[in-house]
Amino acid sequence: MTAFLTELGKNMATRWASALALPAAVFVAVALVAVTLGPSHALDVELLRTRVTAVSSGPALVWAAAALLAATAVVGLAVTALGGVVIFAWGVTGTGVGRPFVALRHRRWRRAAAKADVAVKAVLADRSDRRAKRQARRAVLRRDAISQIEPQCPTWAGDRLRAVDERVGRGTGLDLTTTWPRLWLMLPDAARTEVATVQERCGAAARTPVWGLAYLMVGVYWWPALVPGVCAFLVSRHRIRRAVGVYADLVEASVDLYARDVANQIGFELTGRLTPSIGEQLTEVLQKRLS
Repeated sequence: MTAFLTELGKNMATRWASALALPAAVFVAVALVAVTLGPSHALDVELLRTRVTAVSSGPALVWAAAALLAATAVVGLAVTALGGVVIFAWGVTGTGVGRPFVALRHRRWRRAAAKADVAVKAVLADRSDRRAKRQARRAVLRRDAISQIEPQCPTWAGDRLRAVDERVGRGTGLDLTTTWPRLWLMLPDAARTEVATVQERCGAAARTPVWGLAYLMVGVYWWPALVPGVCAFLVSRHRIRRAVGVYADLVEASVDLYARDVANQIGFELTGRLTPSIGEQLTEVLQKRLS
């Protein structure tokens, strides 16, 4: 999972300018409007027009444009950095600040898992019972909505990436953190572009709660900014889950399709599927632990 989070962080750092120029400019504009109008004249359009007209020509306009560009750049860099913090938080395990959140998610998951086990056993007892099958399907979906595996991270996104790591290790014997950089080099251009696109979506999703917090901070002083802040927070959970879910599926699919190519490049000369025993040997080679 560390490799995935590192890739997401690098992607955010290299693409922030194109992705954040417009939203950063909009945020700066909203902040300027908030400072111009203040809480007592929150929706005074005439006052805003008067203030804008005062700096709409001459040297004042040049200085205003330069300040807007500088502020946009600063906001973009700040949001990129904080978005990186959000991505880092996905991978935090149940220690320190994240421990209460992991404990809460773990309790919820254990209750949902127990109900799912009961529902599945009912199906196994009578495979012709369609109602029991529907109930079992819903129970499993409720459990997986919390986490596909036993939670060890404070967020769904972290455990979703851990689930890929565990499935790959169980099915192929590969350590995904070790294998992923080599696998990335083996991906064809189309697959690499697809993964990079989804990484960018993950970065944008990670920035969504940051934008929400930024607008809420402005909203403390100028209440109209509360509207975009609340909206950003409401959609952030869905955006993160959708983006990270697709990213995890693509990573697992990349392993399924191209991990054997990595083994062949290293010298294993496989003619069949990549078995867990071969995967463990490949991991040892990649980790330089031959002795």
